[in-house]
Amino acid sequence: MKAIAFPLILTLAAGMAAANEPTRHMHKSSAGMSEKKEHAIKAEGEIVSVEGDKLVLKTSSGEETYMATGKAAAKLRSLHSGERVVVKAHENELISISHAKSGKHHRA
Repeated sequence: MKAIAFPLILTLAAGMAAANEPTRHMHKSSAGMSEKKEHAIKAEGEIVSVEGDKLVLKTSSGEETYMATGKAAAKLRSLHSGERVVVKAHENELISISHAKSGKHHRA
């Protein structure tokens, strides 16, 4: 009886431990999504210069340089020095660019 009980208990314990562990596929996908959200930054500032696919932005923390590809590079061509923009970037590569909203309220 003892010879059968010990392997049976080990088998049940291993099965319960495996059931509580998330699958590898689910773990990788959820970790990958959270990493992208963590590393993407949003910055607002004034454009210092635009040269090719490179944007230099003056923010509250100093000047920062970003590289643009794809749609962001196309949008970059229409921007000029002195404009205020909001950028989203991942590891200094631009994801999106948009004009900053003016904080001034005009009343008639």
